[in-house]
Amino acid sequence: MIPVGDVYNLTDGDLELMKIYWRTKGFPEVDLVAGGPPCQGFSGIGHRRTFKLAKEEIPSNHLYEEMVRVISVVRPRAFLFENVKGLLSGKWNKTGQNGEIFRDVLRAFKGLDEYHIRWDLVHAKNYGVPQNRPRVLMVGYRHDVLFPEKQGMLFEPPVLSFDQPSAVEKGFLPLPSGVPPTLPELLSDLEDPKYPAQLTTEWYPRPPQSEIQRQLREKNGHSVGAPNSVTEQDYSDHAPYIRTKFAHMIANDGKIPARFQTKKFAQRVFPTTWGEGGPNITATSLPEDYVHYSQPRGPTVREWARIQTFPDWYQFAGSRTTGGRRRAGDPSKGLWARDVPKYTQIGNAVPVMLARKIGEHLAGILRGRALPPA
Repeated sequence: MIPVGDVYNLTDGDLELMKIYWRTKGFPEVDLVAGGPPCQGFSGIGHRRTFKLAKEEIPSNHLYEEMVRVISVVRPRAFLFENVKGLLSGKWNKTGQNGEIFRDVLRAFKGLDEYHIRWDLVHAKNYGVPQNRPRVLMVGYRHDVLFPEKQGMLFEPPVLSFDQPSAVEKGFLPLPSGVPPTLPELLSDLEDPKYPAQLTTEWYPRPPQSEIQRQLREKNGHSVGAPNSVTEQDYSDHAPYIRTKFAHMIANDGKIPARFQTKKFAQRVFPTTWGEGGPNITATSLPEDYVHYSQPRGPTVREWARIQTFPDWYQFAGSRTTGGRRRAGDPSKGLWARDVPKYTQIGNAVPVMLARKIGEHLAGILRGRALPPA
């Protein structure tokens, strides 16, 4: 294998060598290339405005072009592109037009004329995930995957429309399924009565209280690690007046006392039930925007991970959190690298349950399941 940390260092020659290597290992071709080019430059939530730059000036905003290049060389049987909803309305600079970035993205992928391509805007809540989290997903299937009987024949790919998303309707992506659990159904087994005297919980305070809790505690149907041990359940050491503020919010439908109000954060309490429209929260890299529904504190890394439906056995590397320039880089010095602490890793991720349902759907098509008639 060729270890590469930066896609710009992954040359076409490297990709050709990797294809040869894979063939020697019994893999004549690649089934899937999946990518989510960094989306902070397009996100209305996660984009940190420490620096005022046009989106066209942020290098990571052009990484979709590298994904197109990799696909064109590797020729996988299918590809999956993922990004944030803000991509649909983004413009490259102040004088640009809304949606011009996504039109450029579509144009780049449309150049892969060996593929049938569809895109859609999906909401994680419609797939059983306990948060809203809209995501733009684009799927491309190689022509011979969809129509093996026409292999080698010329074809005209369908028009890739900006205005008419159709990936779900046409069967390129799965139909919505599942009912999202409430946050107490998801998190109640992690509520430790020893907080705040104890700022770390190393053992589950109680047995699973719901089916989703049982599932997230297991790996392949079996408990993982030491019996009843839990990780990433470390609490912020809030000052007493902050806990007083949070306790007041919990007891008063999220209202913040006047003496505690600031312009910096619009904090709100985790809801214990969902309204008619379903989950109305989105896990971001800024967990301090939320207060736990029953304890005067912010969510832990483990709780934040559960909202993204990560199983409890999954471990995150790096620091718990950072802030300021370390999370935003410093373009004025040509420094584009960002710190990616645990909360940010989770906030930037695609919900595991959504990813699994998409993966299972794509796998079914790659194994020969036919799409519904166009």
